[in-house]
Amino acid sequence: MESYTGRQRVSAAFKKTFTDQDPKIDRVPAYPFTGQCNAQLIGATIREILQDPGLFVKAQVAGYERYKPDIVLMQWDLLTEVEALGNELRFPENGLCISTKAALEDKGKLSSLELADPTKDGRMPGYLEAIKETKKIITDAPVSPIVAGPWTIAIGLRGASELIRDAMKDPAYVHELLEFTTQMSIRFGEALLDIKAAPNYSEAPASCSLISPDMYRTVIFPHHKRIVDHFAEKKAGVGLHICGYADPILEDMVNTGANNISIDAPSDLAKAVEATRGKAVLIGNVDTFLFLSDDKEAMKQAIKGCVDAAPQDSGYILASGCEVPGIAPPEKIAWFMELVNEVGRY
Repeated sequence: MESYTGRQRVSAAFKKTFTDQDPKIDRVPAYPFTGQCNAQLIGATIREILQDPGLFVKAQVAGYERYKPDIVLMQWDLLTEVEALGNELRFPENGLCISTKAALEDKGKLSSLELADPTKDGRMPGYLEAIKETKKIITDAPVSPIVAGPWTIAIGLRGASELIRDAMKDPAYVHELLEFTTQMSIRFGEALLDIKAAPNYSEAPASCSLISPDMYRTVIFPHHKRIVDHFAEKKAGVGLHICGYADPILEDMVNTGANNISIDAPSDLAKAVEATRGKAVLIGNVDTFLFLSDDKEAMKQAIKGCVDAAPQDSGYILASGCEVPGIAPPEKIAWFMELVNEVGRY
């Protein structure tokens, strides 16, 4: 049987979507979103891999060697940008970092904020260096960055409830803030392009689990479209991931022009297939709870359900709906790719 690399499988998904080619490969491309959980594989804490780019590289390479995903997602944390912009963070030993002080607790400080330089400020240079180093080591699978989108940065700087309240009571302020954070997202994306890594933006708080579809369309969508259009002019594709429930805005996500759309388990994969067919590669959406469960058969059925719902005439990449929990046992993460190889074959 012919052997295929992750790079070949992923390339086939994009060719099927955008060129109508149907390259023959062995199975659906697949990967779990792993980041913090990989710390276990090298005997490190989550705090250590978030503060030491070298350890982060070591953990990601260990994850690749253990699980053999078709994409290596460089899942660090989504507070890297806001830290560089002035937030104060706390790093628990074995949990994701959290903001202890937001730069815009006083909303009037927006005018004094300056865009951060990804090559100089905060931990952003370390993240860029980690991507470069990982790409040198892993060559037969795409090494894919994931960074915060403008709404995620805005919520990090201001706070979720405060920003949603601002959107209703002071929309001009929110527009000004999103103009700033969109520039920050573009600036970090350009730094990624400089090291030949196309940007993928995570916008967890843009889901309909937190905000209304109308708020997404009127407040956030124009900035997502602006980012995608900016990189389209540079002949670079952009990915968009929204956690939680996104069914009401699936068409809007596609209309941003993003070339890959990633959805979480609460969203309906069949509806996403209809929205993305021939317009974007669809990524998703196995429930991350299954990586903590002892029920291997349940994970198998979830994977099989995704494969059965996947488009036959457009590109699809099977993945976890969101990041695998940091405490997930490695043997259960390994189930994922094992089961993909079992039930994901064409």
